[in-house]
Amino acid sequence: MDPITHGLIGIALSTFSGHTMQLNDPVFLGCTLGAMLPDLDIIAHVKGRLNYLLKHRGVSHSLIALSGMAIGLSTVLYAVFPTTSWLTIFFWTLMGTISHGVMDILNSFGAELLWPFSRKKITVDMIMLTDPVVLSSFLVSFILSLRTPDLAQVSSVSALLISVVYLGYRHLNRIQMRDHIMEIYDLDLTDQIKMLPAMYHPFAWNFILYKEGNVHFGIIRNQIPTICRVLPKFDGDNPFVSNALEGNLAEVFNQFTPHYHVIAHSSNAEEHIVEFLDLRYWAKGDFLYTGNVFLNENGEISHEIFHPLPNQAGVLLSY
Repeated sequence: MDPITHGLIGIALSTFSGHTMQLNDPVFLGCTLGAMLPDLDIIAHVKGRLNYLLKHRGVSHSLIALSGMAIGLSTVLYAVFPTTSWLTIFFWTLMGTISHGVMDILNSFGAELLWPFSRKKITVDMIMLTDPVVLSSFLVSFILSLRTPDLAQVSSVSALLISVVYLGYRHLNRIQMRDHIMEIYDLDLTDQIKMLPAMYHPFAWNFILYKEGNVHFGIIRNQIPTICRVLPKFDGDNPFVSNALEGNLAEVFNQFTPHYHVIAHSSNAEEHIVEFLDLRYWAKGDFLYTGNVFLNENGEISHEIFHPLPNQAGVLLSY
């Protein structure tokens, strides 16, 4: 989720404590700041977008780190406001940091909640990075709480319930759309299709369809599916593909996304290109994150490039 939504959720959670929304209230500050604190990993952007993409929602979003942040922030707030017990401040600060991790697994980027036991980003692929329904419900709650403090708890509970009901609707709608697509394309197994939240389309779904060896990527809106791209069959026997899968770009994609496809291209007899595509995000007629591995005629990697944005200069990986 975006930092604004995280902050609004933190504010809403703080009202459950019975404390007021005051800048001199350590519970309010702990819960609100705790809900936004994990996104300080944005400092990884200083070393470039690729480093940010790989580090974002990594260690800083693990349950261990979230708990550590809550301990540290609670201790600082207790030092400033010693009249409130440290345990009370810690509990509500922890609620804020944990809410950040929980909300971040709702979209396709996910978070490494189980680090260091697993580096896999956990995701339930439910909503976009910024969902208008969740954002609007907590924004309205915040405004009502400012105008009428006596209704703060009621408005916060209402925002939470609206969000939960909405997520339940999204889950049921995803199943319905999956079954609808399976019927249209005559699929027998649910393993043949993966549903993902569509980028910039909050009430639509993207889908990855595996049929007859090919990978079909599409979007379904108003129950009408549209195939955006048909990708050729993955050729694991191709020696250039095998060699590319041993390179740095493959390591990046393995860490970065659970859904990617690899395509072999031959530009000429002396140079071969293996393309990597992150299938999670589709924007303006292309996949958002791609990369290319360039190999010579002997199958040796000459250089690798990661493209963090379409139609922009890529990042040359060291090799």
